[in-house]
Amino acid sequence: MGNPSGRWTDAIIGSMKEALFGDAEYSGSDKGPANVAISPIEEVMRDICALGWGAWRDYAFAREPLNGRLDDAQRAELMERARECGEDWARRCERDFDSSSPLEIAERLGAIVTFAERPHGQDRVTFAEFTEPDEIYVYTDAMDKAEALLGAPGVREAAGPRMRPRELLVAHEVFHLIELRNARAIWTQAYRLDIRFGPFHNPSRLVVLGEIAAMSFARTLASLDYSPYVLDVLLTYAYSPAAGTTLYNEVMGYQQHDRNALHDKGDAAAPTTEAGPRNRSPDACLQPSRCREE
Repeated sequence: MGNPSGRWTDAIIGSMKEALFGDAEYSGSDKGPANVAISPIEEVMRDICALGWGAWRDYAFAREPLNGRLDDAQRAELMERARECGEDWARRCERDFDSSSPLEIAERLGAIVTFAERPHGQDRVTFAEFTEPDEIYVYTDAMDKAEALLGAPGVREAAGPRMRPRELLVAHEVFHLIELRNARAIWTQAYRLDIRFGPFHNPSRLVVLGEIAAMSFARTLASLDYSPYVLDVLLTYAYSPAAGTTLYNEVMGYQQHDRNALHDKGDAAAPTTEAGPRNRSPDACLQPSRCREE
């Protein structure tokens, strides 16, 4: 989990955006007014921690390059199926490893978890990352800033005692390890959206599904009442209150947009996605990889 920028650039998308991705506005890079009026962090956390799981749908899918190929009904269905997928795998880990601790689960899976101050040789802010085949990096510079914010008046009250950034970030990256180990069985990897170009069909994977499911995985292990997407705003605010406020305004703006859409459209149409296998009971590999022994 971290900043989604760098996955795509406007130079790459450019003239191909409308043809390939539909009418979505590309949101791959951080934007916002330079002179944004900064919202108090306690107000920010109070508002975003009160949002339900589905309230983060538009925010999540705005970071998906193929978002313009989906309608609201499809996004809602995919959001829910990704939630189910992440929750199913979290329950399996809790059962198999008799623990809900992300660090213990990572250890049992054979992952190498490294806590470092910040990534080397990078000029971007990164909170945590998974590197194949089994390395998880969590950056303490971000954690220290987040913990300082959580100590501000009203912030911990809004976030609650289960908001533990380190554990949530480790859990998120553990899910990506599970995805790698179970690429053929796990729904987030198996699902394909049928993209049509005239007579041609291109079954395409949606990268956002793995991110949403990883959030659900982390939320389930932590027993959070809200989505760990809250961390996107909290950690960004920790580095830049202006950037964090811009992200907060984006998230809250989607809530008003959804309320308006309900009045304008009435009941949503039935989804028409080409789905992969329905979320299976997670029964594939949860054992440490043997790759490092070869």
